[in-house]
Amino acid sequence: MGGPNVGQPGVGQPGGGGGPYEQAFGEHSGGGTPPEGPPSSGARRQPPRKRSTVLMGVGAVAALVLAVGAPTADRYLFYKSGRPTPTLQVVQPGQAGTLEHVSWKAAIENMAPPQGTKHNTPDKQWLKITVTRTANDQEGSLLTAKPELSLHDAKDRSWHVEVYEDNTPTDPHKVGQPYTLVALAVVPADVAPQVELHLQPDVLYKMNTPTKDLMKPLTEEEKAKTARQDTFVFRR
Repeated sequence: MGGPNVGQPGVGQPGGGGGPYEQAFGEHSGGGTPPEGPPSSGARRQPPRKRSTVLMGVGAVAALVLAVGAPTADRYLFYKSGRPTPTLQVVQPGQAGTLEHVSWKAAIENMAPPQGTKHNTPDKQWLKITVTRTANDQEGSLLTAKPELSLHDAKDRSWHVEVYEDNTPTDPHKVGQPYTLVALAVVPADVAPQVELHLQPDVLYKMNTPTKDLMKPLTEEEKAKTARQDTFVFRR
């Protein structure tokens, strides 16, 4: 297993002041924030909320800027101790991975830093991640929740990913129609050509689940799915 750092210490840490994104969301608190843990095994996830694409874009860049710092080893180990080891499914370049009636594809490309950000030095690289999802049947059309995304290198160091634009509807998806979401990340320039996307689909939440049923205990089958933490690794 790789070292405990998320990203690299000293790489991509925000400074004080800065452009409109930093100013709009206040000063960086220091240490960054590890991704949230998996949902409780005793209940399903809450339904996702739909936001304006423009507001999502601005908020995503700002949130990413605030998350670029590296958590301490203690925080990382505490975070990892509460998560089961994911079951990885490798997807070759240009191919799709399929799980629970939904197929997924992903592509990563370099991009210029957004206007106003201070994270535009030669030691950092901004990445644009395009994820495409397609429901393969009626069951898959109901699995509309966003996946969990992160970037990892060969040493299993990980970097934060923020969804910038989401074109997937919260209504049932049309079977066979691809929908895309675009996410952003900032990584050290020397690992930018190597990092791979880890994508964990939400295989429990269905958009037609009545609100009163969202907090019902999981069935044994659902607990088994949660424990597996099936995650796609998209090769480049």
